[in-house]
Formats: sequence, C-alpha cells, structure tokens
Amino acid sequence: MKTMKRNQFFWIFFLVAFALSAQETTLQKADALYAKGDYIEAAEQYEMIAQIQGESPKLYYNLGNAYYRSGDLGKAILNYNRALLFSPHYDDARFNLRIAQQKVVDNVDVTTTFFLVQWVNDLGDLLSSNQWAVLSLVSFLLMLIMALLYLFARYRHWRKVSFNVAIFMLFLSLISVGLAEKQSHKVMNSTAGIIMDKSITAKDSPSLNAKDMFVLHEGTKVTIRNDISGWTEVELPDGNAGFIPSTSIEKI
Repeated sequence: MKTMKRNQFFWIFFLVAFALSAQETTLQKADALYAKGDYIEAAEQYEMIAQIQGESPKLYYNLGNAYYRSGDLGKAILNYNRALLFSPHYDDARFNLRIAQQKVVDNVDVTTTFFLVQWVNDLGDLLSSNQWAVLSLVSFLLMLIMALLYLFARYRHWRKVSFNVAIFMLFLSLISVGLAEKQSHKVMNSTAGIIMDKSITAKDSPSLNAKDMFVLHEGTKVTIRNDISGWTEVELPDGNAGFIPSTSIEKI
C-alpha cells in the first residue's frame, strides 16, 4: 500500500513538472518568435498559452504587443484593456494602449461622470480585487488586535488610541471589502467591448434592413448593453446606441 502511494505521488509530481516545463517551453518559443519579428505566430503561441495556463496581465500585455506589431489594432487594444482589467496599474500596458488608441479613427465625445462616481472608480482602480481583499483581511485582523488592546490596556491614553485605531481599521476593512467586490464584478461581468471590424455600421434595430445610425471603426471601445439573435446592442460614451453583428465585437 505504501509503495502504491509513493508511485502515485511520483506520477503526479512528474505530470505537474512536465506540464510546467511544457508551458515554459511554449512561452520561450512565443518570446523567441516575437524577438524574430514573427508577430502573427507569436500571437498564436501566446493565445495557446492563455488557453492552457489561464489569464494573466503579463500574457495579455504580450498578446497586445504581438497584435499591435502585426497590424491587428482591434485585438491589440482588446488585450491591453484586458491586462489593465486584471492589473489597473500596469503602466506599460496603459502606455502602449495610449499609443494604440491614437490610431483609432473614431473620436467620440465622452459624457461627464459625476465626480463622486468617478472618485470611487479611481479609488477602486488603485488595487486589484485580490489586493483589496488582502487589505480587508489585514485591516480586520488589526482591528481585532486593537480591540483586545482596548479591553486589556491599563492606561486611558492607550485605550483611547486603540479604540480610535480599531474604528478606523473596521472602516477600512469594510471599504476594502466593497472595493474588492466592485473590482471582482468589473472583471467577471465586464460590459465593455472593442470593435474588431475595420468599419461597421450600427443599426437602429437588430436587422440588416434597419436604419443606419452611425459608423464604428476598429479599436473603438463601447459598452455592451444587450445580445439579440446574433446582434449586439452597443452604446457609445456620448450616449448614442445601436445594433451591430455580434461577430464584429469582442468583450474585454
């Protein structure tokens, strides 16, 4: 029985090591292709890695670079946005996204967001959902420590300090939980999308015979409102909305 368990452990260890080695080899191959200037093949390798090992900001950043170099503006902007979705302060991704967006044809006026909403959004983007969750846990533990210090401290000064710190840590923990949930929802239920076609005309209803509303171009970021029988209703930052074929857009 012990020999069987050892054999099972050996094979599990071997398979995990083999899988990690294969992933590393594939990543090295993709990096080598990119360095050689084979950007299309490099993008294919990065896509394969994403399917095998899952999502990561670095991988999306590499994909964005490969697609940008190969001239696929829509997918470049899509993957830079995905990198920032998982890591809001990924400066390299943000810089490259800004460069890529300069090539987007559409110049849509953005409606002003209420300053409190914008402030909360900016605050949430300071950290990822996992980082906010960790901060919430640490704050809660510190609150418990301060509460114990308040209960057992001999001096009034320390009781007062520990009470105030405990209240602050409780407040910080609750805020962090809320922001962690907000950022997690933002990642898991993203409503933003990127136009993939070079040019597409939005309709006023989900039909080819419907009235033309406006024209969108590759790389434009829109809000996805609804999906109806192969059509996607999108909304521009200026509030205009229309329907485009679902194949013309990819969700971030």
